[in-house]
Parts: sequence; C-alpha cells; structure tokens
Amino acid sequence: MPSRPQTKPAGSYDYAAMASYAEKYWQNYNPAYRKFNEAGGDCTNFVSQALKAGGWANKSGDAEDYRSWWYDTSYQSTSWVGANEWSWFTLDSKRATNLANVYYMGVGDVMQMDFDKDGSKDHTMVVTYRSSSGVPYLTYHSVNTYRKSVASIIASYPTSAYYAYRT
Repeated sequence: MPSRPQTKPAGSYDYAAMASYAEKYWQNYNPAYRKFNEAGGDCTNFVSQALKAGGWANKSGDAEDYRSWWYDTSYQSTSWVGANEWSWFTLDSKRATNLANVYYMGVGDVMQMDFDKDGSKDHTMVVTYRSSSGVPYLTYHSVNTYRKSVASIIASYPTSAYYAYRT
C-alpha cells in the first residue's frame, strides 16, 4: 500500500531518541523501570519509556486520572501503563493526533490494537523504523519484538481494530 511521507513539526520531540531507546531495550529491559508483564502486560509502560526518552514531559496529577502521565520509583499514573488511559491522555493533552491510516505512521509514532474490537485497546507499540518504501516497523514489549512490519502485524491479526497516533 502506498503511504504518505512522514511529516512532523520541527523542533518538537526527538523521534530518533524514541526509536533508539526502544531498540536498545526491546529485549533487555531498562533496570530503571519496573516491569508489568505479570500485571496485564508491559507494552504501554515500554512505549511511555520511549516517549519520555524522546522528550515527553511528566504531567503531574492523581495516579488514577487519565489527564496525568508520570512515573516515579514507587508508582505511576494509569496513563503510563494502561493502553486505554494512554490514548485518552495523549489525545486529551494534544500530545498526539489520530492518523487516518496505519501506513502513515513515522518513527516515534504509536499504534494500538483492539484484538476483539470491543472498544478497549489491548496493545501499544512504537514505530522505530520506516522502510524506503514507506512501511512502518514497530517495536514492543509483552511479546518482546524488534521491528515487525505493520503489514505483518495486520496479517497476523486481520480482525483486530488498529489505531495510529502521530506523536
């Protein structure tokens, strides 16, 4: 499928740093962060770490309020670790916008999946590479994966709903 070139505002976030972080820690987890594999999955925690590495600033507030986004040594906001809460925070705070097509994603953009189309997002991934033909490749945790093409992901889960975000 042909795709539009990635366009991002100049001077915003460091997308290369996001990708570099994710590619460094996709398999060997950063010891500075807790793992959430046994508590529903580590995918959104991992993506939040990558976004933080690229310049996303903490937004203080109550841990259970999706309008906050933060992590500290003892706790974190639900939007840091929860797929739905992350999307609510991201769109509400205008840190990201929805993309009309997953093939429009560029490095540093995020894709989420709703495996059973029940309206609840189940998985979060970050784009760490875009091929010369424009295909985004995603890196993620929970099933630790390095640069899997969006085409391969969709082929593996053809009945899922997909959400793409321009960060």
